[in-house]
Amino acid sequence: MRRVLPALLAGAAMWLCGEALAAAAVLGSFQARSNAERFCTELARHPELGVRVVAAQTDRGRLFRVISRSGDEGETRALMARAQALGITAVWYWADAPHAEPAMEHVAEEMPAAPQVPAPSEDTPAPQPTPTVAAQPEEDGTPPPPGRQLKLQAAGEAIVVPRIEGAAITMDGRLDEAIWNDIPGHDDMVVVEPDTLTPPRFRTVNRFFYTDRGLYVGVWNEQPPDTLIARLSSRDDYINRDSWTLTLDTSGEGLYGYWFSVNLGGTVGDGKVAPERNYSREWDGPWDSATAELDDGWSTELFLPWSMMSMPRTAGDRSMGIFASRKVAYLGERWGWPALPRTVARFMSALQPMSMPGVVPKEQLEAYPYISGSADAADGGEAFNAGVDVFWRPSSNFQITAAALPDFGAVETDDVVINLTARETYFPEKRLFFLEGSEIFATSGRSATPRPGGASGGSGMRADDSGSRRTMSSFQRTPSSVLNTRRIGGAPVIEYADDLDVAPHRLSQPTDLLGAAKITGQTGGVRYGVLTAFEDEPVLKATMTDSLGMEQDVHVRGDGRNFGVVRALYENVGDGRQAYGYIGTHVDHPLRSATVHGLDVQYLSPGGKILAELQALTSDVRCTASLEGMARTRKCDDDMDDRQLGYGGWADFYYTQARGMQHGVRLDFVDENLDINDVGFLERNSNFGGFYSFTMIRPDVFGLRRMTTMFSIANWDNAEGQNTRTGSFFLNTFTFKNRNELRTALRYFPRRWEDLESRGNGVFRIDERYNVELAFGTDTSRPIAWSAQAVAQSEDLGGMSYTAALGVTLKPLDRFSLDFDLQYMDRDGWLRYVWNDADFATFQASDLQPRLAVDYFLSARQQLRLTMQWAGIRAEEQELLQIIEGEDELQPRTRPEGEANDDFTISQLTMQLRYRWQIAPLSDLFVVYNRGSNLANAYDMDDPFARPRDGFGELYRDAFTDPLVDMLVIKLRYRLGG
Repeated sequence: MRRVLPALLAGAAMWLCGEALAAAAVLGSFQARSNAERFCTELARHPELGVRVVAAQTDRGRLFRVISRSGDEGETRALMARAQALGITAVWYWADAPHAEPAMEHVAEEMPAAPQVPAPSEDTPAPQPTPTVAAQPEEDGTPPPPGRQLKLQAAGEAIVVPRIEGAAITMDGRLDEAIWNDIPGHDDMVVVEPDTLTPPRFRTVNRFFYTDRGLYVGVWNEQPPDTLIARLSSRDDYINRDSWTLTLDTSGEGLYGYWFSVNLGGTVGDGKVAPERNYSREWDGPWDSATAELDDGWSTELFLPWSMMSMPRTAGDRSMGIFASRKVAYLGERWGWPALPRTVARFMSALQPMSMPGVVPKEQLEAYPYISGSADAADGGEAFNAGVDVFWRPSSNFQITAAALPDFGAVETDDVVINLTARETYFPEKRLFFLEGSEIFATSGRSATPRPGGASGGSGMRADDSGSRRTMSSFQRTPSSVLNTRRIGGAPVIEYADDLDVAPHRLSQPTDLLGAAKITGQTGGVRYGVLTAFEDEPVLKATMTDSLGMEQDVHVRGDGRNFGVVRALYENVGDGRQAYGYIGTHVDHPLRSATVHGLDVQYLSPGGKILAELQALTSDVRCTASLEGMARTRKCDDDMDDRQLGYGGWADFYYTQARGMQHGVRLDFVDENLDINDVGFLERNSNFGGFYSFTMIRPDVFGLRRMTTMFSIANWDNAEGQNTRTGSFFLNTFTFKNRNELRTALRYFPRRWEDLESRGNGVFRIDERYNVELAFGTDTSRPIAWSAQAVAQSEDLGGMSYTAALGVTLKPLDRFSLDFDLQYMDRDGWLRYVWNDADFATFQASDLQPRLAVDYFLSARQQLRLTMQWAGIRAEEQELLQIIEGEDELQPRTRPEGEANDDFTISQLTMQLRYRWQIAPLSDLFVVYNRGSNLANAYDMDDPFARPRDGFGELYRDAFTDPLVDMLVIKLRYRLGG
């Protein structure tokens, strides 16, 4: 009976699918009859459709169509609507369906079956279900371009890429050169987002060939033309649109690589990738590409020069790994080859192998000279600068980079962040010199820059962006990195007389660099890097009041710092991966010097289920105390001569239990003296504890497109054994079939000690707290998308805060986009340090933060962009508190007679209007206008005891009309050589 029943069911399905009638709705088209019958069998669960298979002769050859039962136009249109409701989106009306052909076995033999996802093996990252064949709708009567009769290759087998010298390729995105007809195509993608691993609805044909100069890629993306979504953007912007991306492992061993993304319309993105799936977008390369819209989809061409890529020295055939992916925005799907969704453990170590005999990159010498001029109306200053960056790669595994008088000026802006806490704000690197070759200096996944939307880098599993709009997040993990190149050329270490009046923004202004140099390379299994940089003497502008009460400007000159970094990494790759590294940093300055040594270990188990990263650190900081009557931008601890030795580190472990299920453990062991922040970034020291998380990503459950759940618990103590951070967190993301998304979060923080906010003046306890968050976002593939968020959270000593956020994205045209977000927070009982020994106060506060971004593209290479971010705070004092030694809780205090209240306002604005013309790859003309301000305490000067008089409108007006920066910058950078 066990054998008879399946046979009867299969026979019934074949009988149902074999009946042919005269007119119908086409639900899917297939080259292989077996795939059509499989799809038909699945749809047999919906008898109202009356599905069946018929053969059709088209300009593309014989196809097998899955169609509905026949009827008049009204009945057929109703069946089309029913099919679309079942998720079959690309349904079309066929008025003259042919009669069935009862015997088609010989036809099936003429057409090879579609490529199948490989069966699981012991080396497969996670079990893959037997794929069900999705419909592949076709546009009837439209012949494919030449060369699209595919010569398919089995997924997982090494691809031997042909070498063709002298090929004349016009980089226009159209695959109309004869060479593309002779190159085998690869159509092996599956749906990886959501991670169903089923064959996609349309074909994606990837073709590769190479020359001694680089790799050529041609891709045809089949798709109904009325569903194409082409949106222009800045380079590396991640927005929802049709795109094609190639990840290329140039090491051939899963150690390092690059990614290149081409978006329909012509804008691009690129960056680097490290094991196992640590993507970064800071690197920009000199490669070329183009796209073209077609009657049956779109196509793209890429040329990737070997000279821009790092790769090991090798003899004979060169092996690389590839991962090709395609985003289909109107479906909200990402397709990939090979089948490596984000929910599996392995990625870099499991790419599709690709063999290219005789690839030996030639010597590369490139120079990037620049000239720039600026005028600042706020302080009357003008400047003219010129300099050059030089990149020399004598071989594929060695590169020297040098910069003379580099310009790290104002063509990019940081986000507006109002930080009134004792913790430092992290800002990512944006300077070309420091981004090139930076991956060798990353010692763990914690070094990764946080991704947009609040997701941090690192090795943890996460779902891909579903395409829904998101609001600003208040919870974003900061990186922990031994090297943070933003320190180089950052705020100066300078000493000045304490009776001088120095504006706060001048204490954090960047320092000019005289020069910098960097060497990166590889010898056998060892990769290495050396970085050095030299600052110019900083000049601090201040105001001095003389004996007659007259103010005059003075300039205080200090000493620049010298930086040095050394890195070495040995990697052993087999079934898994082991890596052992050393990093050393040193900064030298007459007032303060610091040295850090670090050892790191990385381990990936065979099969990729276990990933471990360990980091051990020691620091040696020597500091000279300030002289009497002198102030300093960065003092020694307790302002005394000091040599401080510190020790610490961290360890991260990830275990992928199954596809879509991962456990993570993060441990920290940092003593109170470890200090890596002269060159690196560490949010705090005196930190012992850990964090456990469980993440589960499930597609197609409960009628949803995908559901993501994360549960985590955390606990950290300081060196005194006092609990300083603890909590339990439960987060859910529900992605609906229409790509809208609902996100919920519940966070609980038990009672704990606070040891940082008093700035070294003692510790105190804060109450248990709750945080509840609800957010919703709509599909960003639509011309209009919006998002909303509501948050309720407890304050440190009681009271509640409520946050509401709204945002909208308008993209009515491919060349135009507008993003606007507005966030409002109302706080009752906001606890703040008031900068006086151990004194605190609570406040009733309101916080308004709008941000705007408008982009208009004259072409894919010319962009006009306006950005504006403003943050305004109005805070009125409620209760005065203080730390008293021996007491756990903050104690009430009284205000001395005659002392003003602690009410305050803040108004901080950053605005930029920028024109950018990409003359050639990495050759740009910028015309930039920057305006910024940072105003505080808008009081009635005749009554210092009065409440703040200004509302948000006045605060914004004052910030706009009283700028600290009012600057026009013109900069030309041009790439020579290559």
